[in-house]
Amino acid sequence: MKAAIPERGEISSENPQYKQRWIAVAALGLSLFLSALDATIVALALPPIAGHFHLSNALAAVVTLAYAIPLTALVLPSGSLVNRFKSLPVFLFSVLGFGAGSVICGLAPNFLILLVGRVIQGSFAALIGTLGFALAAFVVSPKERGKAMGIIGTLAPLGGVAGPGIGGLLLANFGWSSIFFVNLPVISLTVTLGSFSLRGVRLAHRRANASSVYTQMLALVKRSRFSLGLLAFLFSVSSSVALYYLLPFELIGVQHIKSAEAGLILLCVPLGMMAMGIVGGYLTDRYEPRPFILLGSALLVLGVFLLSKVVISQTSQLDIAWRLLLIGAGIGLFSSPNQTAIMSLGGREMMGAASALTNLAARAGTVLGPLVIGVAWSLSSALDSQMISGILIASFFVLLTLSFATASTLNRVSGIQKRDDPLGSG
Repeated sequence: MKAAIPERGEISSENPQYKQRWIAVAALGLSLFLSALDATIVALALPPIAGHFHLSNALAAVVTLAYAIPLTALVLPSGSLVNRFKSLPVFLFSVLGFGAGSVICGLAPNFLILLVGRVIQGSFAALIGTLGFALAAFVVSPKERGKAMGIIGTLAPLGGVAGPGIGGLLLANFGWSSIFFVNLPVISLTVTLGSFSLRGVRLAHRRANASSVYTQMLALVKRSRFSLGLLAFLFSVSSSVALYYLLPFELIGVQHIKSAEAGLILLCVPLGMMAMGIVGGYLTDRYEPRPFILLGSALLVLGVFLLSKVVISQTSQLDIAWRLLLIGAGIGLFSSPNQTAIMSLGGREMMGAASALTNLAARAGTVLGPLVIGVAWSLSSALDSQMISGILIASFFVLLTLSFATASTLNRVSGIQKRDDPLGSG
């Protein structure tokens, strides 16, 4: 297929001379890492923040909500921005805006200003999340898209998982404001890489208005393959977040493992995700997404089933660790091919809309998992009963993941890409 000529010097992933594409993917991955990091890094800082501003613990928890609410509410509106303007200005606007929010939080003289800073962070994080997946899929060729999704799909959740650990180290040495200032060196690196690699990139050849982007979103949702893949992604996120909600109680309350050792055991999940996320992206580029979507979701089901066998039963740390490693491997192997398939279905013009919907599904999944478990746990105060109900809920979510993943792959993904994706290699 002859490469298209970019309009007015704009760079396109169809242009084989775009050699900075992996630098762009790295910049986008770092921005997603930052947005995920700040969702969880404040967890251990809430008590010292409450003490500093003389607040109750319940009021201090609003610091988390001030970030999460705008992050969720602005996901879909963000989708209308990524197609309307050149990508570099939007990228710099989102990352630097996030940095401004971080500075406001770190220097906050009172609790109200701290909340304002968190709202600013969450607002720009919504734009970062939507832009990140769309651009990472766009700047590489279709044959490299799996690898790009593997890198992005590894860095984004890694930030969320690493947040509490990084926050704990900073709190122990520098105080609560340091958890916001630590963003600044990463932001500087992200801006530098993005400025070098995203110059002239535009997702769409023509500027799209807000109504056309929402029309694109509706068109994508009406495609059964897209909506089924999106639902599979939603429930995979719900299951993983549900597990992270209940596992600390299981490890500390039931297995009587020390907090530091429990934290190391929990790292088995992101370790498996990182290893198999990159492998899954490579295999997707070499073959096709379908078999790896199915294998990854099946491994996730197997891992949760094996974990359920040891819940509320005394066992060794190693016995839990390898089961969590298997769960992480399943998530990683499923996510990269599934994201590749989702981002390819609408073609280049719809990548902004597809990314916004994917980001919304991720946000919904982070709420759904803990919400359902919280409701179930409110019905019983016994720890054993709570652990059993929690693992049953996680099992239900992973079965839904497998079901929707299977339904979404009834037709060959590679064939879909050739028909629907103008960047397809066929």
